[in-house]
Amino acid sequence: MNLQNIFLDELGNIRSGWRVVLFLLILFASASIVFTLAAAIISDLQIYSPMLILISIFIPTVLLVKMFEKRPLHSVGLPLHKRMPVELAQGVIVGGIMMSTVFIVQYAGGFIELEWRGFTSIDLAGIIVTSLTIFIITGFSEELFFRGYPFQTLVESIKAPAAVIIMSVAFSIAHMANPNTTALGLFNIFLAGVWLSIAYLKTRTLWFPVGLHVSWNFFQGTIFSYPVSGHMFEEQSLFIASLSGPALLTGGEFGPEGSVIATLVLLLGTVYIYKSNFFKIGEEVWTVDRYIREELERFTK
Repeated sequence: MNLQNIFLDELGNIRSGWRVVLFLLILFASASIVFTLAAAIISDLQIYSPMLILISIFIPTVLLVKMFEKRPLHSVGLPLHKRMPVELAQGVIVGGIMMSTVFIVQYAGGFIELEWRGFTSIDLAGIIVTSLTIFIITGFSEELFFRGYPFQTLVESIKAPAAVIIMSVAFSIAHMANPNTTALGLFNIFLAGVWLSIAYLKTRTLWFPVGLHVSWNFFQGTIFSYPVSGHMFEEQSLFIASLSGPALLTGGEFGPEGSVIATLVLLLGTVYIYKSNFFKIGEEVWTVDRYIREELERFTK
């Protein structure tokens, strides 16, 4: 085999696998630079680390999409089109319903009790704004990485099923270092990766999965005051949650994502999104097939 063929396809473009590797290398370099510069001017990096991570992910995304592949940034799943509010709202509603279902089942089974923390209205507003800000930034960061350029590049080359599995495994591995991790919890994180990937594939934008991701975490950590993937957001929780019963049903200290109840809810939610006609690709959304068709039409005119 010609050495050139290892790196380039028949059209002379860098193969998708190498583009993903290039993305990761630029991400590592950008994160190193961003955090080094931030450390020189910020005393407490932990507070700003979610935003710094988002910036670090945005840099290779912009470089590869805009400068390397010469296509608009919105083509990575960020179109400002008329269905954007709808897709965000759909994600918020479906994600909220799914996590509420987990809570209702656990509450009905006597596995969780909530004690109101007695906030004033001003404190309550502050907690909601703060927690939403945290979950929006972290949710958007994770979707931009796990359902953004690397995932979409793999979809174009090895097709969607394999890309979904690869990135969902990566999504699960990324949570292995979380506190109180369990095997079932990591399996459910994998299922969440599949769920969010299907959400992207149905709309070809990141707005729907971002809405799902943010809503799932907000209802989980703030409204119902569970641990979120092992992390406890005590200052952003509205209640003091007391769990009792087998960890298989409660998720234990990892949170409800470590329970079989979450397993069933994620499976049902994924099937619903996959089968439903409520979620679709907007007319203004950039896709590879549409781009090729438009280029061919322009060329033949």
